Amino acid sequence: MFGVGAFGLLSRRNMLRMLLSAEVMFNSALLTLLALAATSEPLGGRVLALVAVGTATAEIGVMISIAILSSRRTGETDVYKLSGEEEG
Repeated sequence: MFGVGAFGLLSRRNMLRMLLSAEVMFNSALLTLLALAATSEPLGGRVLALVAVGTATAEIGVMISIAILSSRRTGETDVYKLSGEEEG
């Protein structure tokens, strides 16, 4: 699952699709963390996972708002056009 997210992050040019791919990568790491926590102390891993989910939710909210504002101002969601780089 992490590989699928990494591929999507590296191959997409749309900001929102890149954000979705990064979220897939995060969720795969979180799933691994929860699987490891199930074999050790049950409460510690779950608390860490809840903190990670809360942090990721706040992060995604900020990133989506930045992407929407950027899209409204420039009319573009292509990260290469926004950065001024040419397609290579």
